Amino acid sequence: MEVKILGTVSPYSTKLHNCPGYLVISNNHKYLLDCGSGISRYLNFPEDLNDLTIIISHYHQDHYSELLSLALTSYVYYNLGLLKKRIKVYLPEPDKNTINHYLYLKETCSLNYWQLFTFNSNTKLIDITNKITFSLNPHDIPSYAIKINSGKETLVYSGDTGYQNNTLTSFSKLSNLLICESTFLSQQKKKKDFHLYTHEAATIAKNAQVKELLLTHFWPEIPSDEYQKEAQIIFPNTITVPEGQKLTLKL
Repeated sequence: MEVKILGTVSPYSTKLHNCPGYLVISNNHKYLLDCGSGISRYLNFPEDLNDLTIIISHYHQDHYSELLSLALTSYVYYNLGLLKKRIKVYLPEPDKNTINHYLYLKETCSLNYWQLFTFNSNTKLIDITNKITFSLNPHDIPSYAIKINSGKETLVYSGDTGYQNNTLTSFSKLSNLLICESTFLSQQKKKKDFHLYTHEAATIAKNAQVKELLLTHFWPEIPSDEYQKEAQIIFPNTITVPEGQKLTLKL
């Protein structure tokens, strides 16, 4: 299993960085975990659109806004005869706080260039070759961690989450890789527990005994190595990977 890092910053993309997105290749299947603005610049077209499943962790725009671009792109490649299958898109079940986001996406799907997208308002996806499961975590709207189990390796992506009462320690137990948000450095102050401090992400990785921790969800203006150095004090097997590069999971 390998993962290509497409975007690592929030809440906005910049000239050098994209909002969250991670392309996981497992048993010849491709899974795009979140779809933040700018990630298309690191996708290979049309190859990455074939046999692709997109999974959105929650309804914040920095995690789904590039769907608009991928929809039009898929329509173009379909008309050129270079895209054979529909792209599956899995969205969380909406609640009263997120229903407008869901309805917006559903309404936009009625446009012709969205015809390649099959939307599933469901957070329970079991694939024939890869088991994919979800775990709800505390955030200001419902946000789901995502686990992909290839049979040999396990990858967990945190989505957005606070620290108190989150499920990541048990959900990512003994995983090969935990991709975890680390929005705040220790000198910053968060008003509410909707995101993680870097040391909290490292503590989760340590307690879960994962093989490797990949930090993400950085402030656009702060170098990622500052997050890495802080996390490695608690969990030495912490890494950051530049956008556009691939990472192979450790066995």
